[in-house]
Amino acid sequence: MLNPRITLAASVSTFLLAGCQYLPWHNESAAAPALAPETVIVVEEEVVILESAPETCDVLESRDWAAWVNLMPGPDASPTVHVTGKVDVRTGGYTFDWQTGPLDRSATPKLRLKLIPIAPDGMATMAITTEEVNYAAPAGGIEYSGVLISCGGVTLADIAEITKAH
Repeated sequence: MLNPRITLAASVSTFLLAGCQYLPWHNESAAAPALAPETVIVVEEEVVILESAPETCDVLESRDWAAWVNLMPGPDASPTVHVTGKVDVRTGGYTFDWQTGPLDRSATPKLRLKLIPIAPDGMATMAITTEEVNYAAPAGGIEYSGVLISCGGVTLADIAEITKAH
């Protein structure tokens, strides 16, 4: 009878070697961009994944970023921070969500925003389209030194000047 650890190690090594085959008819230029492989370690018959592939972003280009604080949004309302910009995506019909990141510990912190593009489910225009993105949230009495906008692992914009609208 074989030791289960040897059997598992042989299975894992066969699996890893199967992914290293060369296919001469495979067109490398038509393949999707390669992502970093995951690091896999076998410990006591368990597979442990240490690193995952880097996060990607569907935004091709971005421009015209602006940020401002509306100090007088109306009766019984608090000041709001607004961020706008334009992004190019591969198809029409994208929607966008925002995720706020941690503030640094400086006296006037930088607002960190993460843009999350959501691809359309159904039919969409199959052409690069420009979409306008908007973010608005209560300023919370904080004065910001700037806004850092990221998507995936890419920095889309670093807005250094935030204007104040009265």
